[in-house]
Amino acid sequence: MKNKIIYGIILAIIIIGAIVIATIGLKADLTYSKNVRIDIYVGKTFENNDIKQIVKEVFGKGRVIVQKVELYEDMASVLIEEKNADNIDEKVETLNTKINEKYGVENKAEEAIQVTHQPKVRLYSILSPYLIPIAISTVIILVYVVIRYRKIGALKTLALYAITILASEALYLSILAICRIPINCLVIPIGLLIYILAITALSIMQEKKYNSYVEEEKKK
Repeated sequence: MKNKIIYGIILAIIIIGAIVIATIGLKADLTYSKNVRIDIYVGKTFENNDIKQIVKEVFGKGRVIVQKVELYEDMASVLIEEKNADNIDEKVETLNTKINEKYGVENKAEEAIQVTHQPKVRLYSILSPYLIPIAISTVIILVYVVIRYRKIGALKTLALYAITILASEALYLSILAICRIPINCLVIPIGLLIYILAITALSIMQEKKYNSYVEEEKKK
């Protein structure tokens, strides 16, 4: 009864997640969303938080990512949300003025700041490099476990592994979708970890079941 409740909850989460993904999709991190990249030559070393604060003062609230570039760390690469890029030319002038005041420099906006509008990255293009290696690995694993545990039911073992792998990843994606957790560079490594843990845990259970079967056969 307890297992049925747990399975029911998991199934409900997967169904809700599938509906969310089909209707509004997964939420992408700012790096993968439609954004505006602003490359700023400061001319002096700076702290990322200081630049971030100035950018927020100029462009308003919203997600902002600031990274140092160049060997001498005197240039910043800033990502802001596309929705905050209205009147971009005026805001760039204001941004340049504030940075000049902050660091005591006399940079000209047209020379020190470059603006690039970047399109949204398709999430499929992020996942696609991993699909074939994972598919090949999964096929190899399934062939092995079917041979290894054929005495306790080849088809049953195959179905158990396939359902467990698909359900664990579907549950993971559903949680990301429902909780609106942004898709970022950590999502794929975590997904691979879940994949490995699911197979490992299931293999341990199957191995115990197989050993018990072998012991029973020896007694007979």
